[in-house]
Amino acid sequence: MSDTPRLSLPLIEAAQAQKHVTHNEALVGLDALVNLRLLDRDLAEPAGGEADGDAYLVASPAAGAWTGEEGRIAYLIDGGWRFYAPFDGLVAYVADEMALIVHAGGVWADFATFLALQNLASVGIGTMATASQRLAVKSDEVICSHDDVTPGTGNMVVTLNKAADANDAGHAYKVGWQARALAGLFGDGDYQVKVSADGAAFTTALAIDNATGIARFPAGLAGVREALSAARTYHVNGTAGDDANDGLSAATAFATIQRAVNAVAAIDMAGQTAFISVAAGTYAESVVLKDLVGGPCVIVGDETTPGNVLVSPAAGIAFGANGINGTWSLRGVKIEGAGISRSIHANSGVIGFRNMDFGAIGAVANYYHIFAEGHALVEAQGDYTISGGAGAHWRTGDSGILKVQGKTVTFTGTPEFTNYFTIASGQSYQTIYSIIFINSAIGIRYRVDGKGFIFVNGAGGMYLPGDSVGSQVQDGYYG
Repeated sequence: MSDTPRLSLPLIEAAQAQKHVTHNEALVGLDALVNLRLLDRDLAEPAGGEADGDAYLVASPAAGAWTGEEGRIAYLIDGGWRFYAPFDGLVAYVADEMALIVHAGGVWADFATFLALQNLASVGIGTMATASQRLAVKSDEVICSHDDVTPGTGNMVVTLNKAADANDAGHAYKVGWQARALAGLFGDGDYQVKVSADGAAFTTALAIDNATGIARFPAGLAGVREALSAARTYHVNGTAGDDANDGLSAATAFATIQRAVNAVAAIDMAGQTAFISVAAGTYAESVVLKDLVGGPCVIVGDETTPGNVLVSPAAGIAFGANGINGTWSLRGVKIEGAGISRSIHANSGVIGFRNMDFGAIGAVANYYHIFAEGHALVEAQGDYTISGGAGAHWRTGDSGILKVQGKTVTFTGTPEFTNYFTIASGQSYQTIYSIIFINSAIGIRYRVDGKGFIFVNGAGGMYLPGDSVGSQVQDGYYG
């Protein structure tokens, strides 16, 4: 063997004369091929100005001093070109491209093609990846930009995909590894933004319906009301509820009716109806009804057995509407308590009621089950029960309006009204006709004065409950 098998370097023969010539030839070959540095791989002939030690990969078609040497390595030494054939496994650095190339399978290829990062189990940059966090990065910044090298389409889209609506897909923003905000599809198909003060309990600040695109702000929006796209029910449970809840399900009910009223008053119903569903129990609170925007609100207890939902404040008004706009309805609630001065009192707005039970309240003359004044309208929207007495059952004044028409009013026991069953004064108006009274009550039937008006459609003075005749004085009208 006269040459080495890989680099084809000449070997010194036994008893060879001028051994230094062969030795030097081998050294030149080593200098050319070891740690090979190519100045260029795109030239087909010398460009001129080359220096000893310069090496090139001869491009095709070769010309000039490189004619016939396509694909070989041209190396300049002592002013002359020497050519070496590449072999598989030879690695070269191409200086003008700052690229590594490798000869494999009879051709040159960029070294990067042998280092493709595909199907890796995990990647950790500046930190350790884990089985559940298979991509982990610690860095001051992470940049994702459109492809302007290939070039690409100019787009840059990051995709987060989950298996089903019930799963999560989104971003978690943390401080000290404790979540402060979530943004994405968490637990359903609607886009949501949630925030947390402790990383455990989250409040939904924004929810966008994926079918309609309508945005909701469940926690409220400063200066802007949430607009409903469908009817909404708030839940109240005096035993299991908490006024810190959102009230949107039985499991997250409010503790008080007032908290639910406040929640309804803060939204724009946008033509929908809000409901307040009150669970069985006793509610020792005076409920202040408030302005409504965009629709009515219905407070519903137990319409079959109103006594299961008892509103019994220690004193004052049970349900009051003072200077409001809007329509409220009360259903399936019993109001009872010795300290109550008004079961329902409206001096503005509209209050409807049905399937109610008006129990005993204070027997003082100016304590009333129902009092409408100040252009307010109180209207029976269905049948109801009277199970206890008061100073009066109905009272209107100062242009208030009461309507009870074609309904059934049932007395349980024989309630006593210490003043009158009904009183109308101050240019107020009562239309109370075609009522079926089951059983009766004790007290004077009516008083109408001060241009008050009681319309019974000609039913006569004995029509209303009581055991004493009524009176019509000072321009009052009854008939």
